[in-house]
Amino acid sequence: MQRFIVMVGPAGSGKTALTDALASVIEGYGAQVARVNFDPAAETLPYTPDVDVRNYVTVRSLMEEAGLGPNGALIAAVDMLINYAGQLREEVESFEADYVIVDTPGQMELFAFRIGGPIVLNAVIQDDPAATVFLIDPSMIEPASNLVSAFTLASSVAVRLRLPQVNVFSKADMIIDEALEVLERVGEEGFLRSLVEGDESLPGDLRALSAGLADALYTAGFIGEVLPVSALKPDTVAALYAKLQQILAGGDDFRFYDVKHE
Repeated sequence: MQRFIVMVGPAGSGKTALTDALASVIEGYGAQVARVNFDPAAETLPYTPDVDVRNYVTVRSLMEEAGLGPNGALIAAVDMLINYAGQLREEVESFEADYVIVDTPGQMELFAFRIGGPIVLNAVIQDDPAATVFLIDPSMIEPASNLVSAFTLASSVAVRLRLPQVNVFSKADMIIDEALEVLERVGEEGFLRSLVEGDESLPGDLRALSAGLADALYTAGFIGEVLPVSALKPDTVAALYAKLQQILAGGDDFRFYDVKHE
């Protein structure tokens, strides 16, 4: 049975590098992996995709033929992929892989706000087990209001894709010492609120909004101990693989996953 891993996160968060690293680690354990490039705007990739949406539609061609700007062309390209969902599914199935890793674009509106991205992904995944990996860049760890915004965006993706979700701090090798305590304690209920309330640079009304969002995330059980992962550190990628195995074997028991990393 093939299992899907959908990599989601803002541009520059490290999705493509982690896709490559995770595929290599999984293959190192003897499993078969199919790599899917789901970004019709990708110029270069560090891996050779087994399935590539650019064979059906590209942002560059839409910009030239329809006179669209980069963002409009990307939205149109992803929406157009619904016409090729059947072919994409057939391509994926032909590899008979144990795991299918889907490397998505960095424009978050495609998955957090618009309907096209989730529709195409669901059409390709169908009823196979699937999970989302949401990447949070280390630059978002401080100040606390940035981190609250990152988790709020992650929660929007979870609601839209409706898949079990692992939230990870990507590029963990770049996390500075001052941010390590935040990483280690973020799963403690109320911790983010305490950080937000201590940020006097944030205007009072915005501080209250950020604190309220943090409370809502904890109340919903969305924030656990977030997994630190670096594509440059195979042991952290292996830890992510172990968590994904646990989720994908658990099926409907997991709405999202509260990562406990030891």
